[in-house]
Amino acid sequence: MRFKIIDAKRSGYPSCIKSSFVLPLLVMFSAVAMMKITNTYGQEGVITPSVNSNAVTGSNTETLPPRRLGFDQLPFYGGDDLGATYTPQATTFKVWSPTAQSVTIQLFHSGEQAPHAQIEMTKAESGTWTGKVKNDLHGIEYLFQIEHHNLETGEAHKVIVADPYARACTANSERSVIADLSRSDPSDWNSDRFVTLTQNTDALLYELHLRDFTIHPSSGASDEKRGKYLGAIEPGTVNDTGLSTGIDHLCELGVTHIHLLPIHDYPFGDETQTADDYDWYDWGYGTMFFQTPEGSYASNPHDFSRQKELKQLIQTCHNRNLGVVLDVIFNHTAATGTNPGSIFDRVTPYHFYRFNEDGSYSGFSGCGNDLATERPMVRKFIVDTIQFWMREYHVDGFRFDLMGLIDRKTMREVYREAKKINPSVLIYGEGWSMEGNLPAEQMMTQANVSGTNIAAFNDGTRDTVKGPVWDPEAPGFVQTGTPRNGVEEFMGNLKGQITANGIPVANPTETIQYVSAHDDHCLWDKIQLSTPQRSREDREQMDRLAAGIVLTSQGIPFLHAGDEFLRSKNGVKNSYNSNAPNVNPIRWDLKTENFSTYQYYRGLIHLRKKHPAFRMTTKQEVDRHFQPLTTQQEGVYAYRLHGAANDDQWDEIVVILNGSRNPIKLPLPGTWKIVVNQEKAGTETVETQRGHITSAPISITVAHRSSP
Repeated sequence: MRFKIIDAKRSGYPSCIKSSFVLPLLVMFSAVAMMKITNTYGQEGVITPSVNSNAVTGSNTETLPPRRLGFDQLPFYGGDDLGATYTPQATTFKVWSPTAQSVTIQLFHSGEQAPHAQIEMTKAESGTWTGKVKNDLHGIEYLFQIEHHNLETGEAHKVIVADPYARACTANSERSVIADLSRSDPSDWNSDRFVTLTQNTDALLYELHLRDFTIHPSSGASDEKRGKYLGAIEPGTVNDTGLSTGIDHLCELGVTHIHLLPIHDYPFGDETQTADDYDWYDWGYGTMFFQTPEGSYASNPHDFSRQKELKQLIQTCHNRNLGVVLDVIFNHTAATGTNPGSIFDRVTPYHFYRFNEDGSYSGFSGCGNDLATERPMVRKFIVDTIQFWMREYHVDGFRFDLMGLIDRKTMREVYREAKKINPSVLIYGEGWSMEGNLPAEQMMTQANVSGTNIAAFNDGTRDTVKGPVWDPEAPGFVQTGTPRNGVEEFMGNLKGQITANGIPVANPTETIQYVSAHDDHCLWDKIQLSTPQRSREDREQMDRLAAGIVLTSQGIPFLHAGDEFLRSKNGVKNSYNSNAPNVNPIRWDLKTENFSTYQYYRGLIHLRKKHPAFRMTTKQEVDRHFQPLTTQQEGVYAYRLHGAANDDQWDEIVVILNGSRNPIKLPLPGTWKIVVNQEKAGTETVETQRGHITSAPISITVAHRSSP
């Protein structure tokens, strides 16, 4: 995510979906005295009869006490039992709310408007409140009623809130749900394993939005599975001409990991609509329940289908040697205060957010709030959530949205704890420098990833190759043959040693090489917008050259879904909420129309996977084996990887990047086998040349030879 403008994206919700939120309310209690009784669950405790039949759909009358000094300095609780801990005999609830005066659990059967039981929780250690309810509560819905006090006036402020640690929720994010998640395990789930990597640069990432991936009829997915978890993994799907789609396409293409745009529960649409009835769209960058899968991708948002089907997706991917990376949003939340979708502020007012000097919420995310990740309990929540997704769902990696807004200490703890669970875990994110309320050296920006083995997106490569994203018509190297920041920086990008503006990284494992993602114009649209007078043939060659640069550069390559067959979003740059059928849905008929380009991408991927020279892991190794070559022709840059780099079976590899409109003949002694030219890519010899290597206009050429 780049800047998601607050007034257009996250400051409010479309009126058509407001009714599906838990609208805040002030629950009024009857004058009946509290009685110590044994309720229907066999729990002895204080039960408060409820007289409010609108416990879920009441009006927004809640308030919070005013912010005061010290709200950020609260006791730390290090236990691993926050949330609802289920057993068949009883469920134990624990919530961290050190500012609360009282906390009550409200229990609901499905469809109930008012709670059928309310259990007063007991104040426990380090700001926590706890309660235990006997019997099997799997599937029971619950909320917390929390009473905060204004310390100056003594005025009580009562709020109704869902559980921040909820592992399940009702449709449209209304209530938390108690879950025995073992019941959502697919067959043989205990034998499911992470996808292993020898080194992070072996990964080849493919970013997709679950709905986009199969929602178009050309995907060939079954009608009931289009746009769903199960649609993405349906075997045997083909487009109208019989070419593979869905997961078969991914395996055929050769990528190693799918990067899923946010699938954590977000409150921006009606989850109950069917694929053909969707009247909304959202990328999902506004999480509400951080540990619950999104219901709109499930076959049934009302039960535990979302948990089971996400596990089925991951298991199927693992069975086909595909890892799964989740896009996570820990820089901001869906809402704050008592607004719909707000959780943290209701539980512990103001503690989870940063504030400006004037008392307003910090909004460097562009989304109205910034999480205070530097506070121990916020850091704990982030680490706990990452561990949960790895242990419960076997997730292979995480992409951190606006990672530059997260403090470096938190990111390093995430990495350290995640590596304990899976040594092959991938941790990467957007390292843009956006923070203004904390010292820059504390933040996980591009400037601070060096030495962490956490990777940042390389906008230096992106903007050099295709032109800056801020100006749709501005060209880059593939359109003009000119590196925008000079040859030295271009070579640094290719070596996986610098990001934008010459910012260094310690090793290639710390840079994500890409030219296209969900943000901004996709590659094909950018090329079209920046080359209005060029032919389609030239544009296709520009696209192939861009892909060739990404897939032969040192670092971790990243592709945007559909780029391999010239996907277009109809020129829309920021498609985060576009429900237009010609914008976000992937049109699988394009695979047929642009099959030669698809084959070219596939060949480049095969080349990279077969030859470790393109996947070196240390700066020292790259410096030892990477040598720029002098071409003496404007718009043409070349380098060689020599000395059987990274134990490659090819002794010497030459890569020529020709962004000019003229062919080049690069004199080089010896006999060279060409494996990539303007038409074909792979590992098989296309032609043999002696004493030189020729490169066509607007193309990448890769050749190799054995030592003399």
